[in-house]
Amino acid sequence: MSRFYELSLTPQGTTTPTRVFTSHPKGVYDPAALEIEYDALVGPYGTPSGASTVTLRGISLKDLTQSQQFAGMTLELKAGMKAGLPLVNPAQAGTILKGQIFQSYGNWEGVEQTLDFVVIPATFTIDNPGNFVLNWTAGTQLSTALQQTFSVAYPNMPVDMHISSDFVQNFDEIHVCGTLDQLAQAVSEITEGVFDNPVTIGIQGGRVVVFDKTFLPTPIQLAFTDFVGQPTWIAVNTIQLKMVARADLVMGGMVRMPQGLQNLPGFVTTSSNSFPSTIKNQTTFQNNFIVSELRQIGSFRSADATQWVTIANCIMNPNG
Repeated sequence: MSRFYELSLTPQGTTTPTRVFTSHPKGVYDPAALEIEYDALVGPYGTPSGASTVTLRGISLKDLTQSQQFAGMTLELKAGMKAGLPLVNPAQAGTILKGQIFQSYGNWEGVEQTLDFVVIPATFTIDNPGNFVLNWTAGTQLSTALQQTFSVAYPNMPVDMHISSDFVQNFDEIHVCGTLDQLAQAVSEITEGVFDNPVTIGIQGGRVVVFDKTFLPTPIQLAFTDFVGQPTWIAVNTIQLKMVARADLVMGGMVRMPQGLQNLPGFVTTSSNSFPSTIKNQTTFQNNFIVSELRQIGSFRSADATQWVTIANCIMNPNG
């Protein structure tokens, strides 16, 4: 099996996991690895989305009866593909979800023993508010103010800041709130209304991600064999890509669609006059697209290719 996962659970205040579940202990595939199912969401804060969920099947009775002990721990899930099947890329495997376990519960039904986790990357909620103070003083760049805000709210979380230096006002902008959703919504409304360039804030893989329309990263070249089905329109200027599970795509990043026909083993070389369906062998979209949202879906032992995928919603790059 080429599918790979590693789930680690770490108590608060420590860096050493107390539980590690993996399909490849010491890099070798374990045919007795537990079944795992997950639905991990990565999107901009300030808009309704929901929490991510992870389910382990075949757990021990000890973990089942003491499932509440995992609440509050840090969960990190790595997934992707390992070397084995042709056309897979092990380099694309990595962390797809990292956050705090909001709920943990076990269930025993028939011969099925499961352990379920509800994970929230942002940690703070309305019932458990954090200290988010945006002190954006006159003449100061927004990036500096946000760095200060996150150094207090998330002192141990890295920040990827990719916004313009033009976000400077001639008056003080002060905002106090209790959750990242509230902060993200306020910052987006202010920057869109004043600068016509909304700033997006999110959390991915245990890192705070902040970007705007000026962020133009190096595009990740997609291969024809990365896709599970054709890309499709889902909204105005927005397409959806379904790909083999991977961890190298980031919110705000850019992807480049495959160009032209594919020169792969199995394709028959023929003349253009007799080639019947060239449209099947190329993607329906070309050029670059910006990743706006990600969804990771996995069911480790499912035979269906669509049950181990990364789904990316992408918007058209205005610069082509």
